[in-house]
Amino acid sequence: MPFAVLALLGALTAVAPISLDLYLAAFPQIREDLGVGAWQVQLTMTACMIGLAVGQLIGGIVSDSRGRRTPLIAGMALFTLASIACIFAPDIWTLVIARFLQGIGGGAGIVVARAVIRDRTSGEAMVRALTTTMILLGLGPILAPMLGGWMLELTDWRGVFGVLAVLAAILLVGSLFLRESLPTERRRVSGFDATMRDFRAVIADPHWRYGAGSVALTSTAVFVYIGASSFIFQDIFGLSASAFGVLFGVMAMNFMLFSQSNRILGRWLSPTARLGISVVGIAIAAVVLATAALVPDPPVWLAIVGCGLLPASHGLGSPNGIAIALEHHDTRAGSASALQGVMQYLLGAVCVPLVGEALGSLAIAVGVIAVLLAVLRATNGPTREPKRAPDTTNATPVVG
Repeated sequence: MPFAVLALLGALTAVAPISLDLYLAAFPQIREDLGVGAWQVQLTMTACMIGLAVGQLIGGIVSDSRGRRTPLIAGMALFTLASIACIFAPDIWTLVIARFLQGIGGGAGIVVARAVIRDRTSGEAMVRALTTTMILLGLGPILAPMLGGWMLELTDWRGVFGVLAVLAAILLVGSLFLRESLPTERRRVSGFDATMRDFRAVIADPHWRYGAGSVALTSTAVFVYIGASSFIFQDIFGLSASAFGVLFGVMAMNFMLFSQSNRILGRWLSPTARLGISVVGIAIAAVVLATAALVPDPPVWLAIVGCGLLPASHGLGSPNGIAIALEHHDTRAGSASALQGVMQYLLGAVCVPLVGEALGSLAIAVGVIAVLLAVLRATNGPTREPKRAPDTTNATPVVG
């Protein structure tokens, strides 16, 4: 696959997560400017996550039956318009609605990008392609908070959303030049019954449950950390907005470094083994964060280590979990990716406001996630090479 295509797909995958990270340092400013509580500011992040889930569900279904380009272009157009709406939001609830719409548009970009990769690759080649897209996905959390912190010294939080609107417009133009990867003869039959049969076939696959569930849980650990990080490091440890942006970017670098380690580890370890290592990383992070929460006047480095392990573990496990989940669903790649994204972002959306802004509650949340990951691996982890899930639509391909 040409690098230019992978770069575009990586940017499409990263733009919505970037929209979660770029305005993190502005959370305290939004709280003061709009006169709301911290939980209401976090609700803007939750709304975007719910939108991401909805957008992936709609985009995945449509892309399997109508091709990849149509939902992608529509999604990027919506993301651009919603970003503009965020700039002019007069109150917190308008901002919440705009963030929800922004998430719907960004979700289409995520699901279509992964489906295109599955259309063109399989097996270890798919892991390598996903790992390549992780470069941009990893650079987003590294650069976005730093840029957001620096931008707050020049403008306010509305200006941050202005940058997102420009970025979305650029990706919209790029999407217009992306070639269709799903030929007409390979498209799924549309309709509610056919969609439900595809969903049942995907969910019945234990390898999809294991891969998609692992990615959803490890990303939720990262989401709850992101939602609480600005309050923990700025309010509890006293970091400035720019210093927090730099620290967040340095810790997020773990995501990119560990995702790229798959290129080396792939020579000796299977995707399942690499995903297992990421589960261990989440468990270690839970122990470190619990220690930081229990120690009186904890040193900031202890919280940094515990939080830094979360993006590192997710970076290592995510490409492998996605590849395991999609490997046996070629013509259903959009639906399989959509269900994975729905689970990932809905779980994050529910957990972020529940965790709040305390270090102790973050430690508890990560500990619960570590236990759930262990249970998931024990009950659904692949023990042998699976057979391809059968085509359950019992219908002829769509023609014309």
